[in-house]
Amino acid sequence: MQSNGYRERGAPHRTILGRKSPDSFGVYHDLVGASGAGVSRLGDAFEATVIAYHSDRLTLFNRQLVGAEHLRDSTQIRRDDFDHYYLQVLRSGRIASGRSGDERRLAPGDAVLFDATQPMRTRVEDADYVTVILARDLVEAAAPNARRLHGHILSRNLPNSIGKAVLSIARRAASFSSDLEIGSSQLLAGLLGQIEGDRVDIHDGCSGETELEASRRLRAELFIDDNLGLNLDVDLIARRTGVSRSSLYRAFRAVGGIEMTIAKRRAARLKSLMLRPDEGRQISSLAFTLGFSNISHCSRVFKEIYGQTPSQLRAIGRDAAGSISHTLQVDRMREWYNVMNRGPRGG
Repeated sequence: MQSNGYRERGAPHRTILGRKSPDSFGVYHDLVGASGAGVSRLGDAFEATVIAYHSDRLTLFNRQLVGAEHLRDSTQIRRDDFDHYYLQVLRSGRIASGRSGDERRLAPGDAVLFDATQPMRTRVEDADYVTVILARDLVEAAAPNARRLHGHILSRNLPNSIGKAVLSIARRAASFSSDLEIGSSQLLAGLLGQIEGDRVDIHDGCSGETELEASRRLRAELFIDDNLGLNLDVDLIARRTGVSRSSLYRAFRAVGGIEMTIAKRRAARLKSLMLRPDEGRQISSLAFTLGFSNISHCSRVFKEIYGQTPSQLRAIGRDAAGSISHTLQVDRMREWYNVMNRGPRGG
């Protein structure tokens, strides 16, 4: 069903930009520009997988990104006059985000709320994360002073964590419906209202851990990402990073444990690989290459994270391949944002 030409439900719009493509960064640059931000590369490696789900009052982006920085500054704010809100939630990986000049490193499950009328910056080394766009009138009906939350990390440890809610919605995004759109938007706005109304302390880093623990966790995460195909366990990671087993357990306690971190990074890498148009290997072969013990374990973990089995997600990718209606395009994204920022429609 369509309304004003842009009522699109259920069909994911996808763009996969690999390192091998000579114009991959240019395409991503233009897509991000349509959302009101500039983007620059971090280092030599760049790769992006973006899957979007759109309806009139809510747009959700599933994104895996390597080596990029997003910046929304005063020039862009004046140019596009966007006034929506958006939530950014980390599934796994390494990302720093916040008000320009005051970016903080996120832990898995953390959320950041951004007001499009204020500057922001996000630095992504290698991360799997979700962004949800919300209309201002919807958010401020529940949280009139939401502007004050701009750029702050909304901890995964808060009661009724908004990060958990966003990731839950993302797992169901492939079956977007009118009820899901309305319910999800109202749920997120309501949770923001609770945070604002209860005056919950907003933290500026990974809560519940010291700087030393955060440093140890980063060192271990770098080793994990570089060695997903190995038989990774706490003993091996401890030996190779020079951190004791007990210290590793403490460092990962705040983010669900080291085993969960390994599983999430393997699943994220599998998702990126199998959605590439030039990747013809069987899912079982990819899973074993990435260190999963067997395909059933791989499918179970993957579905817990993404709401679909690997084979279901690959089928969606194949169905959309070559279809211009399912390709994430600059003009389409620009219209999505224009609709979002025009406010509610009349009858």
